[in-house]
Amino acid sequence: MKMLVVLAFALATAACNKDTEAKPGTSAPAASNRFEITVTEKGFEPDDIKVPAGKPVTLVFNRTTDKTCAKEVVINLGGDKKIEKALPLNTPVEIATTFPTAGKLAYACGMDMVRGTLTVQ
Repeated sequence: MKMLVVLAFALATAACNKDTEAKPGTSAPAASNRFEITVTEKGFEPDDIKVPAGKPVTLVFNRTTDKTCAKEVVINLGGDKKIEKALPLNTPVEIATTFPTAGKLAYACGMDMVRGTLTVQ
């Protein structure tokens, strides 16, 4: 009888673990590469963000005040390339992108008065 209980427990445990194990050909979810940036009266907070090179990231901007000129964000990617997004009040704005190479990139308001830095590493 004792052996039967042990066997039943082992089978139940195996069945539960089977549903949670990674299936062949799949990988575990990647660590979150989501970066929150708040626009306040002081500017972008934080104003220096470290992001990984060559991996997808999501920058989430949330403007919480009208007392700023940072009502849009411009990320300078080098050359003539840039990402521009309006930042409506109290509305998170997601920018999903991949920065292919290491280095420093600037981001700023549309008037280039409020600034921040992306350190791609």
